Amino acid sequence: MMALVVAVLATLAAGAAVFVAFQALRGVQRAVAGAAGLLAAYQLAEARADAERVCAWAVSERETFEKIITRGVVGAAIRNAGQTPVYDLEIVFRDPPAAWTAIRRVRIVPPAEQPEVYAGFDEENTDGPVERDRINEDGTIRLAPSADMHVELRFTDSRGRRWQRDDKGVLNQVGENVPRAPAPVETS
Repeated sequence: MMALVVAVLATLAAGAAVFVAFQALRGVQRAVAGAAGLLAAYQLAEARADAERVCAWAVSERETFEKIITRGVVGAAIRNAGQTPVYDLEIVFRDPPAAWTAIRRVRIVPPAEQPEVYAGFDEENTDGPVERDRINEDGTIRLAPSADMHVELRFTDSRGRRWQRDDKGVLNQVGENVPRAPAPVETS
């Protein structure tokens, strides 16, 4: 009988040890998952750090950059206050009442203390209804002054992540492992 009691107690002790070991394993798994979450948050913050330092604002002929921006040409000041260059930057100008969009492409924007102004655009498009007060007597569309344009940025960081900063300044990652655009081929 004593052997049976000892066997039952040994079984209970073994069961309790297994239970404690299982609970410890679950605790370790939760700790590892928490650490993985912290690591992911840190990596995301690190990934955003330089991208957060790239910004743009529209400028016009009436502002500080009047010697660069001529009347009727859109332009934006771009500042890369990060530690590394950004690549394949696209400055998207929008004038919603005129249903007008234009894009200026810049191959590389190095880090700089001061903003660089980029005037003009590489392509433009008018698509959609135009507000009546924007249509001139001759049928042409009158655009807003450059400083009143909505400006959006798209660029790739040095790690190949593609970013978009909307016209309200909100930054979003829109791609990963994005290959650099090929250098333009000049034709004569």
